[in-house]
Amino acid sequence: MSKGEFISLLGILGLAARFVNGQLEPDCNPLHADCPTKNAWPEDNYYIDFTKETGPPENWIIANNEVVKFTAQGAEFTYGKRGDAPNMWTDFYMLGGRYDAVMQIAPGQGIISNAILSSDIQDEIDWEFSGNQHGEKPFPPPDGKWTVGTNIYSQGQMWDGAATYQKDAYKPTTQFHTYSVEWDENHMNWYVDNQVVRSVQASSIPAGSIFPQSPMKLQLGVWAGGDPANNYWTIQWAGGEIDMKGAPYTMVVRSVNITNKYPAENSR
Repeated sequence: MSKGEFISLLGILGLAARFVNGQLEPDCNPLHADCPTKNAWPEDNYYIDFTKETGPPENWIIANNEVVKFTAQGAEFTYGKRGDAPNMWTDFYMLGGRYDAVMQIAPGQGIISNAILSSDIQDEIDWEFSGNQHGEKPFPPPDGKWTVGTNIYSQGQMWDGAATYQKDAYKPTTQFHTYSVEWDENHMNWYVDNQVVRSVQASSIPAGSIFPQSPMKLQLGVWAGGDPANNYWTIQWAGGEIDMKGAPYTMVVRSVNITNKYPAENSR
């Protein structure tokens, strides 16, 4: 896709989105409506150190009625009571590149921390972490190997194998690690501390499915997968109902670095 085609695509895709169950659901899906324009990042890099921020930073949107705190540790996303779902996302979109987030995920049974690339046509490339590794027993893992979840949606749909759960030897709830996604028109790679943990080629997508190919924003946050009001399978996937005796549960993001493969011209 040429730079001019990319900018044209940005012009027909909508910006508005609303927060639903830990995901961003667009108010205007440009596949079904004529949507407002959105911002595209015009430079080849974007970096923010949240430990230097004292309030909501420029270029980020915090979900309505939610609180994200900015401290010397970084951006703090805390689940303290039922109904909490602190999330924020970039106010700009990009089409391909590498996205690095230095994070310490939230502990707690049924608590889901995530770093998600999402578009207004409901393409997604996800990191998803359960505070008790999706309910695996015994917990914590005696070999130190935590379950790491990655997932792909194309226009809101998954295919068999789109979600995977791998194990790696590290402690995500007590240590900061760098979680990365590298994405372009040909492939996706997921990294933990610069080590590839999953790779998907566009040529390997099953017939009838579409490789994600629309401009995406980056969303960070925590939500209650184990809320008792959720359906049974969501609660089981999240690792069980939330143990409120251990609350509050906090995810911390120290920094974000993005390498933009296709900088947009005159987009802001």
